[in-house]
Amino acid sequence: MKILTCWILFVIYCFMVWPASAAESTKAAVLISRKILPYMAATEALSSVLSTETAIEVEIFFLEKFSRKGSGLLKERLEKGGFSLVVVVGPEAARFCQKQFPEPKLPIVYSMVLNPDEILKPGSAICGVPLSIPVKLQLNRISMALPSVKRIGLIYDPFYNTDFFSDAKQQGLTVNIEIVPLKVSSKKEIPKVLKNSLNHVDCLWLIPDRTVISESIIQYIIKEALLKEKPVIGYNRFFYESGAVLTFIFDYHELGQQTAGIVKDVILNGLCRNIPASFHTWVNVRVAEKIGLTVDLNASSVIEKGP
Repeated sequence: MKILTCWILFVIYCFMVWPASAAESTKAAVLISRKILPYMAATEALSSVLSTETAIEVEIFFLEKFSRKGSGLLKERLEKGGFSLVVVVGPEAARFCQKQFPEPKLPIVYSMVLNPDEILKPGSAICGVPLSIPVKLQLNRISMALPSVKRIGLIYDPFYNTDFFSDAKQQGLTVNIEIVPLKVSSKKEIPKVLKNSLNHVDCLWLIPDRTVISESIIQYIIKEALLKEKPVIGYNRFFYESGAVLTFIFDYHELGQQTAGIVKDVILNGLCRNIPASFHTWVNVRVAEKIGLTVDLNASSVIEKGP
């Protein structure tokens, strides 16, 4: 009788404390903007974490598979699919949800979105991992890795990135770095701007900018800078492989894992909060040596020698 009583108490205890997600399956819809490597890598990591650590089921939708006529069908499937939340991967998916669900009934978690506040209406049930690095943090890393760099030419289109420049100029004062504006309104202006400015700066800084975004333009800028023995700072692996001396690198699997952590918090704990994206700072030692630039790999453990 004593054993039976203990067993009954144990069963009651399990029902009281066992997470609802373990007892009942919960579904999350993942809407992917396009089938490209970064988005797929992030989604794979997201799905892996949720499948191994929770009972949350993931159903994946590819936005590009739904034509304009099919947007209504996609909206209906998201509304009536029994989902507890929607994860949007990439800006196109975020725009779709904002358009179709201006007042969303389900929480929305975003991933791989550069400026989510410009797309998604801020709200208590909208959160995620912004695909951006605070300007102050970038300048701190630049200052640590490239101690001789004191004047940085920032190439940008004022139409898109005036706020970024203003922030960088202000934050640069804290690390004794002057940010020199190199404004371009079209790709055609870039050669002239480089010709007039390369001799007056220590380094070029390229940021996500719609006017300066094509691979051919990036390679051209890096080539011209290196001919003048000027280092370039970039923001993804393509820059590093093209000859940028310092590059901020996102690991898409890590971003997917971070997104999975937010999904778990939303579903299991009712918490919806943004978290900074994890990233790596790579130094291209080979290129630095070629142009005679001193780099400091011992400044901090966050400064890494690139592969």
